[in-house]
Amino acid sequence: MDYQNHNTESRKNKHLNMKERMIVEIRLKDGFSAYKIAKELNRPINTVLNEIRRGTTKQIKQGKELNVYFANTGEAVYKKNRLKSSRKYKLLECSDFIKYVVDKVKNDHWSLDACVGEALHSSRFSPSQIISTKTLYNYVDLGLLPIKKYRFAS
Repeated sequence: MDYQNHNTESRKNKHLNMKERMIVEIRLKDGFSAYKIAKELNRPINTVLNEIRRGTTKQIKQGKELNVYFANTGEAVYKKNRLKSSRKYKLLECSDFIKYVVDKVKNDHWSLDACVGEALHSSRFSPSQIISTKTLYNYVDLGLLPIKKYRFAS
């Protein structure tokens, strides 16, 4: 059903911040359900349930095991998982191609794009061994290749 005067946008594909995690912790201690917490934060219930699962740790109090949610634990687990989610550099896998590119740029004064294009055209390297032009320029910007940035200035 479409509403003509619909003026609220739900927040999608955004991660919980520390303030929201603290609200989850406080509301859980106050006895709120995950559904009520989700409504208060204007988030899907699944987001809140995932956060509760992520930040829950076992505590032993007076000889009994309790599962307790901590915002700091949720944040720490989130950051740890976030670090593992990024793609790894292909430098080690494609070391022969990198040596080829560095040689062509330094000795023959080729551009990175020319190196990639020639490698693809001549089939010197398999496509899985070739790094894209954009990635090569990113590696130069990060200082991961022994090539100076000024070589490509116009």
